[in-house]
Parts: sequence; structure tokens; C-alpha cells
Amino acid sequence: MSRPLQALDAFAVSIDYGRAHTTFEVRADGRRDPVARMHKDGAYDTAHPYRVSTGPQFADFAGYVTPFSAMSADGAEIGSVRLRERTLRTDEWTVTQHGLAVLTGLPKGLNSRLRHGSPLRLIPRQDLADVLLSVRLSFRAAESPGFELTRRAGVRAHYGVRIHDPRVDRLLVLACVAHFNTYASVDPRKTVVDTTANPFKG
Repeated sequence: MSRPLQALDAFAVSIDYGRAHTTFEVRADGRRDPVARMHKDGAYDTAHPYRVSTGPQFADFAGYVTPFSAMSADGAEIGSVRLRERTLRTDEWTVTQHGLAVLTGLPKGLNSRLRHGSPLRLIPRQDLADVLLSVRLSFRAAESPGFELTRRAGVRAHYGVRIHDPRVDRLLVLACVAHFNTYASVDPRKTVVDTTANPFKG
């Protein structure tokens, strides 16, 4: 577990896309310089895991992250992330961390419920909805207040995280961010990567 990363109780995540790399930068709330970096050599939808690094010049390796799981620096699995999409009911995410109650993620607030709990999800041009509406998910269990993840409104995907249970592993939270960003968020920069990497895609 990375101490600088695990110490964060509120942070923002921004993303830089490319054909040969994808990089998530983690910034403590109100700070300009990133405190952690999640990077892989490859486009966002390649199967390679992200390497998470912290410290000066990101020299300290913290662990691995995919859109479905997180692993410690020594390769031990921390937990997993899953999404259950339900056409006529509210979408449901689950975050399973070893040693902690399973956290269920549900849309919180009217905008979020419209996007992930109503027929609005069936309407074309979801990119316009992402520009206009933020989405907030609350991950909780009876035994844990969990954490909240927000996809802020705007053309480009930016995320905010607020931790309510210090036991929640931040690497697993980053896996949740990667999952949401890959499967539940529209960003024109992803489309550019898709079409330039493979002109027959999309």
C-alpha cells in the first residue's frame, strides 16, 4: 500500500490519452502537482494493466490497476470492480475488497439517476449528457460508509473522489475510476484514439 496515496481522503483524477499511452494523474484537492500517476504503454482499451507510481518523479511503484481489479506492488490481489447494467432498473456497481464488506455503488442525485437509472440511458448522443450532467456514485455497505466517485460535467472526463472509510484501498478506487471511464463515460479524446489507431473501428 502506498502511504502518500492511501493518505488521500479527497482527490481529483484527470486523463491524457494517446495511441501509445494512457495516463491518469491524481491530485490532492486544491493541489496543482499530481501526487500519483497511473500509466500504461498502450491505448485506453488495451489489456495491459496500469502501473501506479507515487513519490518524487513517480519513482515509487505502488501497484497495478485494471478496470476490473487492483493488485499491490508484490502482485497480491486487493479486490475487484464490477458493473451490472439493468435496462429498466438502476445500474449497480460493486467494489469487493478483501477484508472489507462489499461496497454497492448506486447513482446519487437526480442527474445521476437520470443517467444510470432511467430510460434516458437509451437515448442517442450520450456525449451531450456527459457535457451537461455530472454523475455521482455512492459506494456503501451497512458496515462501511465507503466512498463517492463523481464524473464532473464537461466535454473531457474529469473525476473527483471523496473517501469516507479510511480502510478503502485507494488503488481499488482507481480501478473503479478506470472502469467507469472505460465503460460508462464518453470522452471525444477516446474516439480520436479509436479512429486513429484503427480506422475501421467505431
